[in-house]
Amino acid sequence: MKLLLVSYWFPPSNTIGAVRVGKLAKFLHARGHDVRVLCGPEVAPTTLPLEVPQDLLLRPPPDTANGVETPVPHPGFPRLLRRMLTARGEAAVRLHYRALRDIPDKRVVWLRPALAAGRALLQQWQPDLIVASGPPFTGAVLAHRLGRESGVPWIAELRDPWTDDPYNAAPRWRRHIDRFVERRTLSTAAALVCVSPPVARDLAARYDVPVRTVLNGFSPEDMVEPPARPPGDTLSIVYTGSIYVGFRDPSKLFAAIARLGPLRSRVEVRFYGPTAAQIMPLAARHGVADRVQVCGNVGYRESLALQAAADVLLLLQRDHPSDDGNIPAKFFEYLGARRPILLLGYARGVIADMIRTRGAGFIAQDTDDLAAQLRQWIGQLPAGIPPLPEAARDGLSRTEQFGAYEAFLAELACPVRPVREPAPMTTRTALAVPDGWPAAAARPR
Repeated sequence: MKLLLVSYWFPPSNTIGAVRVGKLAKFLHARGHDVRVLCGPEVAPTTLPLEVPQDLLLRPPPDTANGVETPVPHPGFPRLLRRMLTARGEAAVRLHYRALRDIPDKRVVWLRPALAAGRALLQQWQPDLIVASGPPFTGAVLAHRLGRESGVPWIAELRDPWTDDPYNAAPRWRRHIDRFVERRTLSTAAALVCVSPPVARDLAARYDVPVRTVLNGFSPEDMVEPPARPPGDTLSIVYTGSIYVGFRDPSKLFAAIARLGPLRSRVEVRFYGPTAAQIMPLAARHGVADRVQVCGNVGYRESLALQAAADVLLLLQRDHPSDDGNIPAKFFEYLGARRPILLLGYARGVIADMIRTRGAGFIAQDTDDLAAQLRQWIGQLPAGIPPLPEAARDGLSRTEQFGAYEAFLAELACPVRPVREPAPMTTRTALAVPDGWPAAAARPR
């Protein structure tokens, strides 16, 4: 197949959105497909491995002239809106102005140069499919435009929901615009791909196109063998990734540590990615700041090594039904590391179900129960906390997930047409004799 991947995020930019698309490009290229990638500029830190040849990438820079931060509304705003926003203060002005300017998202400044680069590419190279991965969903709008102009079918991959993202902090009125743009864009796609069954069900109910779930998975070739663990007396709990203030909160863990009494000194929680301002005030509130470290950002491979070396891996999720379908890519990395997972979040969601059925860790619903689990893990330290069973990650490697993805793309690129029953054979139909010819002309000679 000839495939054009469209994604603003791509390696070596070390963002979670770049990991899946980079691994997909690597998989498809290794499988012998002709793959090109239309992506955004490199964004620091550039520590994510680039695993496809550089000459397969097109990186048009964003049109920064349209992306200047503007502290006041554009003069084109209605006078009433300007007065309303000004009355609310400069922060509100910025919020509403950006919400009106950045449609579908703040990466819209990349749309015009990327569209020009995509058009130039399609004049000399015609793919079978265009696959756009988002967020940001500027890439989906771009693929929609390129597909409409070229006649090439396109597929939208949604790593997160578009309009219904529970972490969307835009003003409420913006949701109506997002819904319109989403519907106008996705309704032209040949198919939709997402990373969660609940999101797939929602999309299938709204769009009359094939919808498939392709989980993120872990990369076996990147997994790090955990170092030999000498007997120790401190339980190491590690978190890697971002923190969404007000949505994902480690406070329940801090409260449980505070209830351990003298054993609290045998627990250490280390965060890689969040800022101290996001973590330390919460730890201080529960009196456990001395048991918490904020260690800054690390590269992709280093984060995998840290996960493998931990006793327990902390996974944060919003404790609300709206987060049912949210399956962070980090969850699969944790499974790949085969360390017990401690989930603070929605206890009836997809992640919680997978942890239960696969015996992959502990779901903290009550602070006292969590404190009891911490005591149990501390008690296992002399012998070492055992790794997760190999079966806990069965079927969840990227190779297995992308293999199903590849088959789905092949179906879309070369659809199987229904076989029709042949018409009754006659000499006229067999030899394609035009109407009006004498019957003798239909007889074999």
